[in-house]
Amino acid sequence: MAHRQSFGKFKLNSNIYWRRGQDMYLYNRKKPEIYRNMHIGNNVGGEVNSSYKWGLGTTGLGVELRKEFLASNNLGNRKRFVSQVFLEHYFSFFNNKLNISPGISWANYSNEGNFFYPGLDVGYNFNANNKVYGNISKVHRVPTFTDLFYVSKTEQGNPFLTPENAVYAEIGYQFQTKNILAKVSGFLRSSNNSIDWIKTSVNDPIWYAQNVGDTEIKGIELEVNHQLLNWLKYSVGYTYLDNDFKEPKDFISRYTLDNLKHQFTAKLETKFLKYFTNELVYRYNDRLNLTSYNLLDEKISYAKKDFSVYVLINNITNTKYTEAFGVQMPSRWFHLGFSYNINIK
Repeated sequence: MAHRQSFGKFKLNSNIYWRRGQDMYLYNRKKPEIYRNMHIGNNVGGEVNSSYKWGLGTTGLGVELRKEFLASNNLGNRKRFVSQVFLEHYFSFFNNKLNISPGISWANYSNEGNFFYPGLDVGYNFNANNKVYGNISKVHRVPTFTDLFYVSKTEQGNPFLTPENAVYAEIGYQFQTKNILAKVSGFLRSSNNSIDWIKTSVNDPIWYAQNVGDTEIKGIELEVNHQLLNWLKYSVGYTYLDNDFKEPKDFISRYTLDNLKHQFTAKLETKFLKYFTNELVYRYNDRLNLTSYNLLDEKISYAKKDFSVYVLINNITNTKYTEAFGVQMPSRWFHLGFSYNINIK
């Protein structure tokens, strides 16, 4: 449930939420007694975000409080309380050509302690169409309940894991007109105390959750969006990633084995009969130690006023492929959904 209100130059947004998720994994659907996982998660919380526009720019302040609950036959009954506060300010100079936005956030996890996340965004507009931008921030990754407590015949969690921390930096160029958006960027993520699932040899049957030291991810991204006609637009994108350990390693990394090296995506969107939209999405993925594969998805939707309904077909070509942890992904599958917005004034 959300609420928005403005008081002149002061804006206030707030919401409260309850999110529930339930999933079950069966190793053998016909014989569930062989191996079965059942997880039920509940997140209950609320947040308040505010902004104030004044002579030196715009200042933003926000607070979020969240309680996480997990009931699992494998992970046990777990819970933690998360508190977060952020503060940021937006500066604009030289007739809005140079924009600078520093910020900092603080988070407290009841089981892991306090974390600070400073960051800085900078952008310069040469003109209405051309822009360069960059950002740098410090981030942390708190171990998940799966990292800490999961146990199976092939995995062993580690309750003594410590949080991962990293510095992320990006620099890029953007070209934009009424109908075209093109971007190119390069990025770097340098991590300490990285969390990974490892084994000491190929013959070891168990993957262990461990802090593995320092890692570095470098990459580039290219993206083009083009509105050809009112009823027709397309987009293409390419991502390259290079994942590396900064020091020699004497173990086998599960994430490195699954590392996505190249990804190409293309999307074609058409509108017809006033209320219908058709989306066709193609993806090419090439993972470091797995075979490459091609995926094709189709989505058709109908939207009128506050009501919408859609049909989604994933993996139209029934491609057989694996992603994280070598798990076989679903073949062709269908998804039907709808939504209705209720406006209360």
